[in-house]
Order: sequence, then structure tokens, then C-alpha cells
Amino acid sequence: MKKCLFLVLALILLPSLRSFADVTLLDTEKSKLQLSGFFKLDAVYQDAGVNGLTIPRYAVDGDGNAYLSATHSRIGLKYVGTPLANGMTVSALLEMDFLDTSSPTQMKPRFRQGYFSLQKSGHTLLFGQAWDLFSPLGPTTLMTNGYLWQTGNLGFRHAQVRYTYSAPRLDFAVSLNDPATVGGWATLMPVLQGRLGLKLGANNKLQFGLSGLYGRENAASTTVSFKNKVNLSGLGLDWNLAVCKHLSLKGEYALGENLAYVSSRSAWYADVLQAEFAAKQVSAFWSELLLARNKFSGWLGYAFEDLNDEKQLAARELKKTSCLLAGVQYAAGSGVSFGLEFAHFLSQPYQSAKIKTNQLVFSAVLNL
Repeated sequence: MKKCLFLVLALILLPSLRSFADVTLLDTEKSKLQLSGFFKLDAVYQDAGVNGLTIPRYAVDGDGNAYLSATHSRIGLKYVGTPLANGMTVSALLEMDFLDTSSPTQMKPRFRQGYFSLQKSGHTLLFGQAWDLFSPLGPTTLMTNGYLWQTGNLGFRHAQVRYTYSAPRLDFAVSLNDPATVGGWATLMPVLQGRLGLKLGANNKLQFGLSGLYGRENAASTTVSFKNKVNLSGLGLDWNLAVCKHLSLKGEYALGENLAYVSSRSAWYADVLQAEFAAKQVSAFWSELLLARNKFSGWLGYAFEDLNDEKQLAARELKKTSCLLAGVQYAAGSGVSFGLEFAHFLSQPYQSAKIKTNQLVFSAVLNL
């Protein structure tokens, strides 16, 4: 109860806080607790349909929309505790937001990340829900929960146990992850993920990574009599390159099958002729050129996701989705920033006409 009252009091006092760094709630010889997150208002205009108003990821048939939303605001707690007897440092993160597609005004808290880690001499053990090792980077965009998912960006969050080793020029990590589906739990095995990263150049300005995942799902349906196990697997390449002082390039490319487990449109389907369930093949890509100078930052990017095998698709099923986006953001100071972003969504249904939607987003953000 005392902890709950303490958190409520901290939230009430937030408007009077002037710093835009993480807000320290508790700092003693044994532990440190900080409040993090941001308040965000989005004003959005769309000239045609999207798959979801507050989570726009690809174009669909439908009317345009114009709306205001504060649902992407986020709050988190960061904790650093007393080191263990062997010298391992202890830290933790709890992060929540308020995404609720069922209501535009009565949003509910939503769990995002919650984990603790033990670290010593480049070795780290993580326990809890955190971002995946597979497809680990994230695009720069004002679409906080659209995030180019199902249109090129694959990485997501899962409960996991992870080991990481970090050296000046090399990163290595492996994790055992929750399958997160009924079919995955029924296989009695976790999803395996791993990543190998390479850092080159002065100040590690050239960074590359190779990541992968593997798991299985029990596939079944009430409409057919057969059932079988289906693989979920992926292999990805990521890059983050400092081109010059103010310019950088980042992105990811991945190939795989049945990757709805992360954030893809590919899943498994019933192959009636072969009397078995099979995994849909997919390729995904996104990349952005980023410019940062003084109080301004800008980005120009392109993303796509393509279900490669047409024999696995039904008529009018989305084969390819893509997005071309450009944005600019101005940091006004004290954690306040304003941004404007244009996105052009293009969807290609199988054996049907293309679908296009243009979107304009204005965002006002206060970072804690």
C-alpha cells in the first residue's frame, strides 16, 4: 500500500517537475528508483482506410479519418539495487502504456516490459519480458504503436531468459522465449533466439548484427480433420551506420516463415491438397536515413513486407504491404518536442487492385 501511495504522489507532482531526464524518486546507499516515460498527443489525418486507427500499419479499403489521440503516452520505473556478494550489479525496468483500441478516451494500462538483470564484466543475465533479440532495432517514426509492424519491422517483446556478452567489438546474446500462442505452448518447447553483433570503426560507428529465431507450433483447425506441427523460423540482418557527424543509416532485412509470433502477417495455413498445415514464407525490410543537427532531427525511410509464395495465398489476401515515410522533429527544450510526419501506405492484395492511403501526423511530446 505504501508503494502504491508513493507512486500516486509522484504522478501528482509530475507537472511541477522541470527536468526532462529520468525523474529520481528514491536514491539511497542501497537502491535507486527513477520515473521515466513521456506524454504524447497525436493529431492524425488519413485520406483513406488503414488497418487500425491508432495502430496504422498498412492500407485497406475504406474511408479516411481525422482524429486526436493521447493513447500512446508511456510511463516506466527504472531500478538499480545493491550489488550481489560476488559483485554483480542488479537493475530492473517496468514499463507500461495506455494503448486500447476499444476506446478512444477510456484507455486501460497495458504491460509492455518488466524484467530484472544481473550484470558483471560484460556478462548479463536477464529475466522477464523484454524486446526480442531477433530483429532488435526499431524505426524512427511518430507512429508509436504502428511502428511499421506488419510492413517491414518484425521485432517484438516476449517473456524470456537471456544471456548477453558484450565486448568492445563484439556482442553475443541467446535467449529462451515464451511461445506466446496456444499452439506454441502445446509443443512443450520454448522459442530460441540469438544475435551476434559486430562493431567497427572509431567509436563503434559501424554496427552490424545477425539474428535468428526458431520454434514450433501445433497447428489445428475445426474446419479440417488433419493437424501437425509447423515451424516458425527467421534469419535477420540489422545495421546502424554513422555516415558522418550528423547523418546515419539504420535498418533491418529478414527472411522467415510463420513469423506472426513476432510482428508479421505471415502465419500458417491449411494446405488441403497435401492434407497438412504449412508455414507462410515472408521477407521483410525497413531502412531509414537519419539527420540530427542542433534542435532538429529528420528521417526518410522505406519499409515492406512480402508474402513470397503466391501458392500459399487466397484471393484478395494481402501479398505485399509497404510504407514510404518522411518526418521532422523540433526539440523546443525542457523535454518538449513537436514533430510532423508524412507516410504513404501501399498494399497489394493477391489477384486484386492496389490500395493506397496517405497519412499526416502531428505530435506534441513531453519527455520525462
